Amino acid sequence: MPPVRLAGEIIKCVSHIKFLGVIITDTLSWDHHIKKLASNLNRNIGSLRHLCPRIPPCLRKTIYCGFIQSHILFAITVWGSSGSQAKLLPVFRAQKKAIRVIFRLPRLCIPGTSGWAPAHTKSIFNTSGLLSVHNLYSLMVIREAHSCFTSESSLGSAQLLQFSDRSNRAIIPSGRIRSLGDNFVFAAPRLWNFFVKVEGIKDHIGKYPFYAAVRCWLLQRQMEGDPNEWSFENFTEKMINRIAGK
Repeated sequence: MPPVRLAGEIIKCVSHIKFLGVIITDTLSWDHHIKKLASNLNRNIGSLRHLCPRIPPCLRKTIYCGFIQSHILFAITVWGSSGSQAKLLPVFRAQKKAIRVIFRLPRLCIPGTSGWAPAHTKSIFNTSGLLSVHNLYSLMVIREAHSCFTSESSLGSAQLLQFSDRSNRAIIPSGRIRSLGDNFVFAAPRLWNFFVKVEGIKDHIGKYPFYAAVRCWLLQRQMEGDPNEWSFENFTEKMINRIAGK
């Protein structure tokens, strides 16, 4: 690749750079950002470990949302499109670790051994109304898509999505580049077209309850299956991809 010049100066080529709080790589893999986010979350968890014994139970969810979830939500519609459950695993592990620390969950004794295992967190997520990073991504993508549909989104986002003149469906771009398959431009129409057909949600399109209805649906899917063990069906975007045959 020939050198790129700006005002006579050669612009240095780098593998990744931080821009507006998001680490962008030359392959748009978002791996660097996810690792950095997980590291920041773990640092916050370390600080909370000393604070949580003094936190009353009524404030635990507030502490979690302030110190953990707020960081996860920042630009999640960008880096959350990393395309596989495994890539988001460092953030999900940090979420579960934070739940154990903030909600003061005891370790579990492994039967027949002298070992210990981390406490299950799925029930705390569900009873507290907290979503995994996978479902937070789906929720925020749908929220942005709904804003585009109602013309309440920023100009930049509104130009990324187009809707059919004859229905509520979003138009999926015709690009065939696999690396962009989970980009917001592709993921948002796919998720939107799924949710506008769901009973209890489709009647709220263009109205305020739409966001709450989608969040409730996501939480219900997250509760399915074993009350302690996470399963594929609990991560809604992955389930939708399977339904769509992607």
